[in-house]
Amino acid sequence: MDADDVAKAIFQQIESFPRFKDKAIDPLRASFYEKAEEGTAVEERGLLLLRGPMKLVDTVRKVTDASKASTTADRFKVLLSRCKWVPCSAAKGVLGDAGKDLDGLQGKLDKYNLDRQYVVVVVIEEADGSLSSFFDVGTSVPSATDVGPWLYVLDHGRERAPTRPGFNYNSLRPYRVSPDMPVPDHIAKPDYFTTGDPVAERRSEARNVPPILSAAQADSMRHACRIGREILDAAHRVVRPGVTTDEIDRVVHDATIAADAYPAPLHYVNFPKSVCTSVNEVVCHGIPDLRELEEGDIVNIDVSAIVNGYHADLNETFAVGQISKEKHDLIKATHDSLMKAIEACVPGMFYRDLGAIITKHVNGCGFQVDKTYCGHGIGEFFHCSPNIPHYAGNKAKYVMKPGHCFTIEPMINMGSWKDTHWPDGWTAVTKDGKPSAQFEHTLLCNETGVEILTARLPTSPPLCWEV
Repeated sequence: MDADDVAKAIFQQIESFPRFKDKAIDPLRASFYEKAEEGTAVEERGLLLLRGPMKLVDTVRKVTDASKASTTADRFKVLLSRCKWVPCSAAKGVLGDAGKDLDGLQGKLDKYNLDRQYVVVVVIEEADGSLSSFFDVGTSVPSATDVGPWLYVLDHGRERAPTRPGFNYNSLRPYRVSPDMPVPDHIAKPDYFTTGDPVAERRSEARNVPPILSAAQADSMRHACRIGREILDAAHRVVRPGVTTDEIDRVVHDATIAADAYPAPLHYVNFPKSVCTSVNEVVCHGIPDLRELEEGDIVNIDVSAIVNGYHADLNETFAVGQISKEKHDLIKATHDSLMKAIEACVPGMFYRDLGAIITKHVNGCGFQVDKTYCGHGIGEFFHCSPNIPHYAGNKAKYVMKPGHCFTIEPMINMGSWKDTHWPDGWTAVTKDGKPSAQFEHTLLCNETGVEILTARLPTSPPLCWEV
């Protein structure tokens, strides 16, 4: 590695810990002024300087990279021992000749956000006596958990990368993802917890023929779905501008564990988180990350919990602050299309006919049904037969029978129905970059219609048109 590669690697290490400012730089700055001569003016602005011979700086990089420590202070203990805080007024003098190649540094020092940003300078002393200088402006997220490294997800969750993968992104981009949340020993875990492979589900006959639940199994599903509803409501209550989707994941994870349940998405086919959070143009399967929700966003939260071996599955789309009329109408049309489909459910109805009901409603509102994803059977397995497409003209098999348990979960796009996927392999986004919304309920077919197992409660927070 040359000097440029070493400096870039160090900046990436730092950026993968979103609490670096308050956990590393702020204490170093405070220590600097504690030791300074009496009367030294305290400056808010400054930089973190790492300077030394190539061999030393690269060794610092290697030691930091090899560290197993997950907290910022412990991970960067060696690096920080070689760094010093330099006040803005002293930067030019301290850097000397090393500052000649740092075009734009002074402008950044004058303007960086004191609450959220910081400046790091790396000066490498080359063997021939020359200096190689680099700087980076990092951004912290004070609400993030102090655990790392936070990395980008690749290959359906099987791999992580320190840099954002290339892709023709629209307005939204993936952010760094935190390490897995721990699951206590007392929580029963599915077979895919360690391998990512849901073997029992994949081999089950329920993949081919819709299971018919007994009365006892139906009661187990009611219990699981009630807990699932309470978890989704807890997540809804924290939705607001400035909250990261990772924080929503933490709320869902903690609420699930508190209910002695397992968050079904976690490690399912290597999905890295406990909930799906799909923002704006994300159709489904968004991975919670470091991005903070912004005023005017919409976010779908898809909760799935395993309770005593039975799965709950439900989702809703929420407004983040004040949203546009177009987004409001999209959310309402999506919800109403689901409820119209539910109202039509009776024993003997073909599952394929649900798509025509959903399509007729959303097309009449000016929107399109995403055709890639469908509802599904559910119970002892997360996904089983039947498959339930949401678009008209599909060729899904089977008719509804009492005891069938399944989800209807239309994904409705503001523009084209076509979607594509980010390099993480999970995140489905609209191809045209326009917003998408989704609602889902778990349903149990009975003698006269269906029971909505995941129905909203009197205590459920209001949806955007109910406010």
